[in-house]
Amino acid sequence: MKSITMLIFDVVGFMAHFRRFYSTVTSLSYYFPPRNTIAGLLAAILGLERDSYYDLFSEENCRLALSILTPLRKLTLPINYLDTDQVTLSRLKGIGGRVPTTIEFVLPEPPHTNLRYRVFVTHQNSEVLKELIRRIKMKSPVYPPSLGPAYCLAELVYVFEGEVKIQHSDGDEFPISTIIREDLIAPNGLVPKENLKIVIEERLPPNFSANRVPTGRSFNYIFESNGRPVSIKIKGDVFSINFDGDVVYGVFM
Repeated sequence: MKSITMLIFDVVGFMAHFRRFYSTVTSLSYYFPPRNTIAGLLAAILGLERDSYYDLFSEENCRLALSILTPLRKLTLPINYLDTDQVTLSRLKGIGGRVPTTIEFVLPEPPHTNLRYRVFVTHQNSEVLKELIRRIKMKSPVYPPSLGPAYCLAELVYVFEGEVKIQHSDGDEFPISTIIREDLIAPNGLVPKENLKIVIEERLPPNFSANRVPTGRSFNYIFESNGRPVSIKIKGDVFSINFDGDVVYGVFM
């Protein structure tokens, strides 16, 4: 078992859209932000230019985890985009036709009024982590945070910074509160519990390297749609945090 410095913060917003990378005609959404989306959020907080941060937030330099804190649902709505194949003043005003499509949004289940995701961040570069902590604490991100598109604006809420314990599990059972990558689950590792709503989110996109080149492979994830811990046997690293006497367990994306 070892210790590592971790930053924890919440991302809160009314609605979200995390476009599935294989979705074309209809904009389907994941239930939660993929790893690349979280890296983009961290880059926006620091004010990094687009496509300039892939190595900085690669798996080798930065480990990320995510918890879902509110029950989730999806809603599909028709929407009209501006036709910008040819950029003219009249087309930017919506004159001359629009492009109809449908888009899938993630919303909280009533009576909740906001989505809330909890992000766990570690980084090899302590200065990067310190700057993230400073900006989140002061509520001063360089670019406005969002839950996907720019119109899904979000708020950042500081939760915790400090040392957390990491241990390697070879099939031990834990109540995991984060989303769980399928390849970390031991054979027959899912422990049945009553009233849990387990959801499988398929084919989250691979990571990017420099010049937006995909690296690695796609993974499936499982999570509990109401945000409750899932009792599961893990083969891989498990981190644990003590929040006022309650121990929270998680795994990295």
